[in-house]
Amino acid sequence: MKKYIRLPNTADRSLRAWSAVDEYLLTYIEDAEYNLDQITIFHDRFGYLTCNLVAHKPKTVAYLDSQKHSILSNASTNWISLDDINIISILDDISSIGALSIIKIPKSLDLFRLYLIKIVDLIPSDGMVIAGFMTRHFTKSMLDIATEYFDVVEQSKAWKKSRLIILSHPNKNNKVESKILKSIHFKKFDYQQYLGVFSANHIDYATQFLLEHLEVLNSEKSFLDLGTGNGIIGKHLLDQRSWDEAVMMDDSYLATASTKKNVLNDNARVITQYNLASFKESQFDLVITNPPFHFEYEVDPSIAIQLMSDTYRILSDHGRLIIVANRHLNYKSQLSKWYKEVSVLNQNDKFIIYEATK
Repeated sequence: MKKYIRLPNTADRSLRAWSAVDEYLLTYIEDAEYNLDQITIFHDRFGYLTCNLVAHKPKTVAYLDSQKHSILSNASTNWISLDDINIISILDDISSIGALSIIKIPKSLDLFRLYLIKIVDLIPSDGMVIAGFMTRHFTKSMLDIATEYFDVVEQSKAWKKSRLIILSHPNKNNKVESKILKSIHFKKFDYQQYLGVFSANHIDYATQFLLEHLEVLNSEKSFLDLGTGNGIIGKHLLDQRSWDEAVMMDDSYLATASTKKNVLNDNARVITQYNLASFKESQFDLVITNPPFHFEYEVDPSIAIQLMSDTYRILSDHGRLIIVANRHLNYKSQLSKWYKEVSVLNQNDKFIIYEATK
């Protein structure tokens, strides 16, 4: 029996590494007897599709570091040679794709659009895209976006509360302006970010609240912006003064690429990774974060809580962890398990800023 894990690890045992959508995609393309040579896979979050189609040597397009590591880990666990796994970052140059692409439609329809923009330029004129979703997550916008890039868009019958959209006849003469970058104006600066990066139409309100009330201590010489997004928090810190070490980190390749466009500072380091294992003990005086607790359609604060516990190791003896979060999450009780002092720096009716020190 095959086994599949999720990365980052979750404490919620009800969450699996695959869903009925994955199963439907596999069953459909096998029953339809498509030519699966050179198949390309998009949004295979934990590698279920990649591992089950490995005999056809698919290209798998990844948008997260954790996604890449999940796929490789699940391949290894299921005795699949890593030489047969071909993972490409979403922003890498994809030289070609075959006649069939499959997509597990993400919650972010901007990201879905980005996938189709990538596909429509490369897919042959007789190519097809099979995109899957859970019926409870359906929105008409899925079809609207699909019809911008493909002339024929059809829906399958429902199966185990999932459904497929079959796209054919790619519109190679698409006159829709297909920009993969958005611009968000905030406090006299235009932040550039790729489609699919968190908070697509405005700077996240929790982040705005954090920046309004953030004060940096003179003793703090190094910082880690954890979950940097488009880099706004790191840029705010760098604009205030010089730092001995400044690191901005995110799980998303799209986020870190956006950060590099917005943070033009030679002393800043922008890295894509999903955990803190690469950092040294006591490396930072300040770790600051607006951690996610939604992952696609799932609510899973356990991942943010695990990251918070991991920050203890990388903070200096008098270092600070600053977190902004929704009030209802009550992170204080969790932080108190690891940190000697946990206080509230500020709060309003929606958000709360915590400070945790050793």
